[in-house]
Amino acid sequence: MLVASYLPLCYNLIRINWEREKMLSAIYPVPASEVRLPFYLLGIGRTSPEFHVKRDKGLTSHQFLYTAKGCGVLEVGNRKYKLEKNSFMYLPPELPHEYYPENDEWNTCWMVFRGDFLKGIMNTMGFSGEMVATNADLNAFKKIFGRIYSLAADNLHNGEKCSLLIYNAVLAAKEIFGGKQEENNTGNLIADNAVRYINEHYSDDITLSELACLSGVSPQYFDRIFRERLNMRPMEYIARVKISKAKSMLLDSDISVTQLSKSLGYTGPTYFGIVFKKYEGISPSEFRKNGGSVI
Repeated sequence: MLVASYLPLCYNLIRINWEREKMLSAIYPVPASEVRLPFYLLGIGRTSPEFHVKRDKGLTSHQFLYTAKGCGVLEVGNRKYKLEKNSFMYLPPELPHEYYPENDEWNTCWMVFRGDFLKGIMNTMGFSGEMVATNADLNAFKKIFGRIYSLAADNLHNGEKCSLLIYNAVLAAKEIFGGKQEENNTGNLIADNAVRYINEHYSDDITLSELACLSGVSPQYFDRIFRERLNMRPMEYIARVKISKAKSMLLDSDISVTQLSKSLGYTGPTYFGIVFKKYEGISPSEFRKNGGSVI
């Protein structure tokens, strides 16, 4: 009975201390079986005061960090970000960077994590390059952060719980960046604008050069940032949008395949059929005949 009542007390003390942001320690779990999980923790804690950190080759992990007190500076290439209280940042692996205190009182809370296929997962969720949010609402993230910290010391038994909580932390971080992505990540803004343009002009013969020109960047740079944002090349996205529209029209109208191919900007039904079958596994006529089923 004494042990049962003692454990909640210990947890509450940890939680209270964490919320008061007076913890000066870090935990580095030894990853074991959890390395097979989608997310696993490599380190979590608080640095008070924060050090001058310079990583010419970046980290091998993903990192979240927020300012608990004071102010710091993050430098990535020729970009510089001021990290005042309640600023929040994300750094992907292998991104050279440097951060340091602007004054003597820069206190930070941070976590680093990895996982199988995590790069693709993070890109799909909109995490691409460094990301910074200032004056952010960190309440949800802090609660998750505190729970991860309290479990991390016993990672042997809590690895799966930590993995789930890291995913929740990623979702909370996504909410934090929300409307901040456009102003803090030019690449995401360019890709998002291109997606809107494609969705509105899918029936036109859109080229990579046209999209790059509209974005004010080179075709090579546009192709790279689009792939980072959507995990596919621009021309593949265009084809998928056309096929998506075609599937709806095949089921919702009596339009002929020839007319449909022209309305989508294809030169003729033959090429349209080739593209359709590439993505759906059957021809447009078979798709219509099967009522939308590809089985």
